[in-house]
Amino acid sequence: MTTSLPEELHLEILKRLLPSPQVLARASAVCKEWHRVVNDPVFLHELYRARRGAPVTLGFFHNFDDLARRFVHVDEAGPARFTFDYVDHKMRKWKFLDCCHGRVLLHDELWYRFLVWQPMTGDHHLVSNAGSFNRRHSGAALICECARDGGGDDRCTPCNSSHFRLAVVSNDMVTDCLHASVFSSVTGKWTASAAELPPTNQIRPEPCVIVGKTLYQPLFDYLVLAFDTDHRTLTTFERPNFGHVRLFKSEDGVLGLAGVLGFMLSVWVRDADTWVTRKTVDLSQILPIQAMQSQNRNPWFTFMPVKIIGVADGGHDLFLLTEVGIFLFCVDSMELKKVHQATHNMKTVYPYGAFYRPPTARTST
Repeated sequence: MTTSLPEELHLEILKRLLPSPQVLARASAVCKEWHRVVNDPVFLHELYRARRGAPVTLGFFHNFDDLARRFVHVDEAGPARFTFDYVDHKMRKWKFLDCCHGRVLLHDELWYRFLVWQPMTGDHHLVSNAGSFNRRHSGAALICECARDGGGDDRCTPCNSSHFRLAVVSNDMVTDCLHASVFSSVTGKWTASAAELPPTNQIRPEPCVIVGKTLYQPLFDYLVLAFDTDHRTLTTFERPNFGHVRLFKSEDGVLGLAGVLGFMLSVWVRDADTWVTRKTVDLSQILPIQAMQSQNRNPWFTFMPVKIIGVADGGHDLFLLTEVGIFLFCVDSMELKKVHQATHNMKTVYPYGAFYRPPTARTST
């Protein structure tokens, strides 16, 4: 019987599990020992690091008002606890800005405040606005203080109980200069950047990304802003000019960039102030080209048949918008899965990844 195995064999078996909600839920119901191990936060963290280096992508949040659900599942057969009814019925005025370590950052445009929300537990923290955030000319991201960049054996504390910081960059509505600020949940205060950048540095209406303690925000003219939240400095550097792009944090803990031009996908990482090509993929060999080249083609897709609208942390999973649907594309395995019908106005989505903690279930002996 399963429970008669030595404890070390239980661990060796469970370490080989695929870290998906369905697999972990089934394993949790096998026996009491497996239920205990699978529900252990330390085991889940080690499984996460060993198997992938990033949480399982469960789906994405979006700000598209025409869809009833604010969360789109990758797997509609997943557990009911991932329906997020709360955000659908009580949080319509909130706009999604970022997802990090299982927590979500939202902004209330009416009352000028932020919300840090943990969908799995319901924990939430309200933060007053820094005063200059406006969605069109601003970027904001969540920094979990449990983060440990660079590997090693340090274990993260659960994100729903760790302190956090919010980093915000904005073009001032009066002077148009670019400045930044950081909120700390420890002090409860905002701290402004030490200097500003001239109005020529205009923020693109695209998501920013946190790598370590630095926020990276796309700017116009093929530039990227780097805001060091510890030293409160602002600098810029060039990025590749390659069609439709998105920044992301790579599994190596460095800045990455994915771009698509026509059907050609390229992935770069930034190494020693230089962009290095990591992978190129011809998406015409993977996507349903015949359906995308129908006679009744939407002109919105004529010049850009594929757009990257979201990148999961680690850069493994990309959400691609095409005329025939939204696809989840795994860069490593080259797997492609349609997750939603095409919605041409859905220009940005916010991938959400987390570990599933199986509910209490009857166990056998």
